[in-house]
Amino acid sequence: MDKEPRLLCWSYSREEKSRLDALLKEIGAPPAHDIEKTQGCLTLRSIIDGVGEAGKAADPDGSLAPLDSDEKVLLFYNIPQKGVFILLNLFKKEAGLPRPIYAMVTEHSIDWPFHQLLEHLVEERTRMESAAGAPGEGQGS
Repeated sequence: MDKEPRLLCWSYSREEKSRLDALLKEIGAPPAHDIEKTQGCLTLRSIIDGVGEAGKAADPDGSLAPLDSDEKVLLFYNIPQKGVFILLNLFKKEAGLPRPIYAMVTEHSIDWPFHQLLEHLVEERTRMESAAGAPGEGQGS
């Protein structure tokens, strides 16, 4: 993981992406990189390297189609921990931005196809929300 630090975003509208990039510009950070719907079957490494721009996710019938998911995701690649905390705090204060799933690209996840990482992140969020909503859990007593 020796490429320049970057923020990768999934499923942001043009308006949302524009607001995100304006916020990043205010702090002197480069704009976020879009993960295109046609890159769903590519590994994060390939997406970061800019390889295979025309990759597509396979439908259950074996045909190829763009990945379709409205989940918003922001991935932190090679951003130091302090930078991640600064960005998270900045994003929390910005009312005009969506509340995505945040994740770090790790040595392990960099070789995952994006669609598998997305599925895993959604499952993980669902488990955490269920645990937080269980009676007696997440309550300070």
